[in-house]
Amino acid sequence: MAGFSFATFWYSGVEFAKIMSWMFFTLNLLISVNFSVLARDWPDLVTHWVQLEQSLPDHPRLSASYRRNTLQIALITIVLLTSALIEHVLSKPAGLHRAYRCPIPNLIEAHYKQAFPEMFSFVPYSPYIGFAAQTVTSLLTMYWNYVDLFLIAVSVCLRTNLRHVNEVIVCSAKHYHRPTFWRDQCAHYRRVLELIRHVNRHIGAFIVISYSSNLFFICIQLVNVFQQSPSLIVTTYFWYSLAHLIGRIVAVSLYGSAIHDEYGRTRSILCALPTDCGYLEEVQRFQRRVRHDSVALTGYGFFHLTRKLILKIAATVVTYELVLTQVNEAEAKNGDDNPCT
Repeated sequence: MAGFSFATFWYSGVEFAKIMSWMFFTLNLLISVNFSVLARDWPDLVTHWVQLEQSLPDHPRLSASYRRNTLQIALITIVLLTSALIEHVLSKPAGLHRAYRCPIPNLIEAHYKQAFPEMFSFVPYSPYIGFAAQTVTSLLTMYWNYVDLFLIAVSVCLRTNLRHVNEVIVCSAKHYHRPTFWRDQCAHYRRVLELIRHVNRHIGAFIVISYSSNLFFICIQLVNVFQQSPSLIVTTYFWYSLAHLIGRIVAVSLYGSAIHDEYGRTRSILCALPTDCGYLEEVQRFQRRVRHDSVALTGYGFFHLTRKLILKIAATVVTYELVLTQVNEAEAKNGDDNPCT
């Protein structure tokens, strides 16, 4: 499907209205490739993760945290995928409503040709081909949402390990004057930090794909909601889709930035230690390490998942929305007027 879209650009030129299909299918193609690459390294990654958890102290507390994580991730899964299903279901009547503008008598044929104009520009129309393309698109819609769910789940679990180190320090005040205690906690912190960076190297591509795709389609849906539509169904779909996309990117940002927030808590805990602990060389070494570390998930180093990122995203959306609005207005005057595409 991405190939059909690219071939359309090659023969008829790039149009804003037709770039959505290419973007959607290309992003899903990249997701498939990256998950295939991750699958080869996943057993070693999980083995490393399990070994880290087994090396951490106070296993009953850590086990209780992971039981809470199980419920939290299950709830997030239900909410996110249910919202994605509602958004996809709303797109169907909205698509059929737009198909009424097409002069083709058969409404299903008009819908398929309007939904997949790039494919049917090269392949003769067949309802079976249209149904297959529609099925693939529906599956890819859920698959696309799964990327955000995957990032949220990984972020929740990584944060739990760092939080566990913090909780052990907070609850062990009677051991503060033992140098061996601080050597052990520094070693635990270092191993957790190495795990976060190790995992981040494997999921960096998914972070870039998640943010780029969500930002792109948020801008697209903002253009759509600003245009007046005579149909309540179409308007409802555009607004719900926009809210769903915003909710996805905010959720990924908040759960991803929670790792950086927990690192900030580590710094606060060490800075709030009793003054009579400050003379210990192990404490000073631990404080220097934490002070010079930077703990946060990144999209290949291009950006860090912190709370400030949400404000940067809002500013970026406003900037690109102005550009897309102008491009869309220009193409509305000079673009393709065929109601079947």
